[in-house]
Amino acid sequence: MSIEIKVPTVGESISEVTLVKWHKQDGEYAERDEVIAELESEKATFELNAEQAGVIKTIAKEGDTLNIGDVVCSIDTDAPPPPPRRNQRKSLRKLRQKRKKQRPQNLMIT
Repeated sequence: MSIEIKVPTVGESISEVTLVKWHKQDGEYAERDEVIAELESEKATFELNAEQAGVIKTIAKEGDTLNIGDVVCSIDTDAPPPPPRRNQRKSLRKLRQKRKKQRPQNLMIT
């Protein structure tokens, strides 16, 4: 399934914002609540978060002026997460080994 991420309402008097920067590029995977873009109004700068985990499909471009409610991107929520990078796998392996050593070895369950 694909969901649309729209420019949220940020204040009563604000009707448009500028997409300042993409933190996630087209085709990248984003976790739920991860910052995917930075938006700016005449009064403030704020972050746009992913509402669900999935692969980003950008629609707006950096520098675009967007109205409140405009679609910024979509997220393919059916896309699988990418495999862990090599250094992440090593860290996970070390963590599992550490936990295994911390477990009591001779437990009798009756």
